Amino acid sequence: MKNISINKLSCCEDVIKCVFELNESDIQIYKKLKENGKTRADKLAKKIGKDRSTVYRSLQKLTCCGICSKQTKIIEKGGYYHTYQCNDIKETKQRLEKQINDWYKQMKKTLNHIEKIWR
Repeated sequence: MKNISINKLSCCEDVIKCVFELNESDIQIYKKLKENGKTRADKLAKKIGKDRSTVYRSLQKLTCCGICSKQTKIIEKGGYYHTYQCNDIKETKQRLEKQINDWYKQMKKTLNHIEKIWR
Protein backbone atom coordinates (compact mmCIF):
# COMPACT_ATOMS: atom_id res chain seq x y z
CA MET A 1 0.00 0.00 0.00
CA LYS A 2 1.34 3.42 -0.92
CA ASN A 3 2.00 6.16 1.60
CA ILE A 4 -0.93 8.53 1.09
CA SER A 5 -2.54 10.98 3.48
CA ILE A 6 -6.01 9.86 4.51
CA ASN A 7 -7.31 13.33 3.67
CA LYS A 8 -6.39 12.69 0.02
CA LEU A 9 -8.55 9.55 -0.15
CA SER A 10 -11.63 11.31 -1.44
CA CYS A 11 -13.52 8.41 -2.99
CA CYS A 12 -13.69 4.63 -3.33
CA GLU A 13 -11.66 4.78 -6.52
CA ASP A 14 -8.79 6.41 -4.61
CA VAL A 15 -8.97 3.72 -1.93
CA ILE A 16 -8.85 0.96 -4.56
CA LYS A 17 -5.90 2.60 -6.31
CA CYS A 18 -4.04 2.98 -3.01
CA VAL A 19 -4.71 -0.48 -1.57
CA PHE A 20 -4.09 -2.42 -4.77
CA GLU A 21 -1.39 -0.05 -6.10
CA LEU A 22 -3.25 0.65 -9.32
CA ASN A 23 -2.99 3.70 -11.56
CA GLU A 24 -5.56 5.72 -13.49
CA SER A 25 -5.10 3.59 -16.62
CA ASP A 26 -5.74 0.38 -14.65
CA ILE A 27 -8.97 1.86 -13.29
CA GLN A 28 -10.06 2.97 -16.77
CA ILE A 29 -9.45 -0.54 -18.10
CA TYR A 30 -11.30 -2.07 -15.15
CA LYS A 31 -14.32 0.15 -15.81
CA LYS A 32 -14.35 -0.70 -19.53
CA LEU A 33 -14.06 -4.41 -18.73
CA LYS A 34 -16.94 -4.10 -16.26
CA GLU A 35 -19.00 -2.32 -18.92
CA ASN A 36 -18.24 -4.89 -21.66
CA GLY A 37 -18.24 -8.11 -19.65
CA LYS A 38 -16.00 -11.08 -20.38
CA THR A 39 -13.59 -10.23 -23.20
CA ARG A 40 -10.08 -10.64 -24.58
CA ALA A 41 -7.26 -8.13 -24.04
CA ASP A 42 -6.93 -7.36 -27.76
CA LYS A 43 -10.66 -6.61 -28.16
CA LEU A 44 -10.66 -4.45 -25.04
CA ALA A 45 -7.62 -2.58 -26.34
CA LYS A 46 -9.45 -1.72 -29.57
CA LYS A 47 -12.49 -0.43 -27.65
CA ILE A 48 -10.35 1.74 -25.39
CA GLY A 49 -7.91 2.84 -28.07
CA LYS A 50 -4.82 1.69 -26.18
CA ASP A 51 -2.01 -0.64 -27.11
CA ARG A 52 -2.78 -4.32 -26.45
CA SER A 53 0.34 -4.75 -24.29
CA THR A 54 -0.72 -1.82 -22.08
CA VAL A 55 -4.17 -3.32 -21.61
CA TYR A 56 -2.66 -6.75 -20.98
CA ARG A 57 -0.35 -5.36 -18.25
CA SER A 58 -3.28 -3.68 -16.53
CA LEU A 59 -5.36 -6.85 -16.76
CA GLN A 60 -2.47 -8.78 -15.21
CA LYS A 61 -2.37 -6.30 -12.30
CA LEU A 62 -6.14 -6.44 -11.87
CA THR A 63 -6.02 -10.24 -11.91
CA CYS A 64 -3.12 -10.41 -9.43
CA CYS A 65 -4.93 -8.23 -6.92
CA GLY A 66 -8.04 -10.40 -7.31
CA ILE A 67 -10.57 -7.94 -8.66
CA CYS A 68 -10.60 -9.58 -12.10
CA SER A 69 -10.20 -13.16 -13.23
CA LYS A 70 -8.67 -14.78 -16.28
CA GLN A 71 -9.82 -17.89 -18.12
CA THR A 72 -7.84 -19.80 -20.71
CA LYS A 73 -9.78 -20.95 -23.75
CA ILE A 74 -8.42 -23.70 -25.99
CA ILE A 75 -8.77 -23.33 -29.76
CA GLU A 76 -9.77 -26.63 -31.41
CA LYS A 77 -7.21 -26.35 -34.21
CA GLY A 78 -4.44 -25.53 -31.75
CA GLY A 79 -3.48 -22.64 -29.55
CA TYR A 80 -5.29 -20.77 -26.84
CA TYR A 81 -6.40 -17.31 -25.73
CA HIS A 82 -7.38 -15.67 -22.46
CA THR A 83 -10.60 -13.94 -21.52
CA TYR A 84 -10.93 -11.55 -18.59
CA GLN A 85 -13.87 -10.50 -16.47
CA CYS A 86 -14.45 -8.45 -13.35
CA ASN A 87 -15.09 -10.37 -10.16
CA ASP A 88 -18.17 -9.79 -8.05
CA ILE A 89 -18.10 -6.41 -6.32
CA LYS A 90 -18.81 -8.06 -2.94
CA GLU A 91 -15.68 -10.19 -3.35
CA THR A 92 -13.68 -7.08 -4.26
CA LYS A 93 -14.98 -5.30 -1.17
CA GLN A 94 -13.95 -8.27 0.99
CA ARG A 95 -10.46 -8.22 -0.53
CA LEU A 96 -10.21 -4.49 0.18
CA GLU A 97 -11.33 -4.95 3.76
CA LYS A 98 -8.84 -7.78 4.29
CA GLN A 99 -5.98 -5.72 2.87
CA ILE A 100 -6.90 -2.73 5.04
CA ASN A 101 -7.23 -4.91 8.15
CA ASP A 102 -3.89 -6.63 7.46
CA TRP A 103 -2.26 -3.23 6.98
CA TYR A 104 -3.78 -1.96 10.23
CA LYS A 105 -2.54 -5.02 12.19
CA GLN A 106 0.95 -4.58 10.76
CA MET A 107 1.00 -0.88 11.67
CA LYS A 108 -0.12 -1.68 15.25
CA LYS A 109 2.65 -4.28 15.50
CA THR A 110 5.18 -1.76 14.21
CA LEU A 111 4.00 0.87 16.66
CA ASN A 112 4.38 -1.56 19.55
CA HIS A 113 7.89 -2.35 18.41
CA ILE A 114 8.78 1.35 18.12
CA GLU A 115 7.48 1.94 21.63
CA LYS A 116 9.84 -0.71 23.03
CA ILE A 117 12.85 0.68 21.18
CA TRP A 118 12.26 4.36 22.00
CA ARG A 119 11.79 4.01 25.78
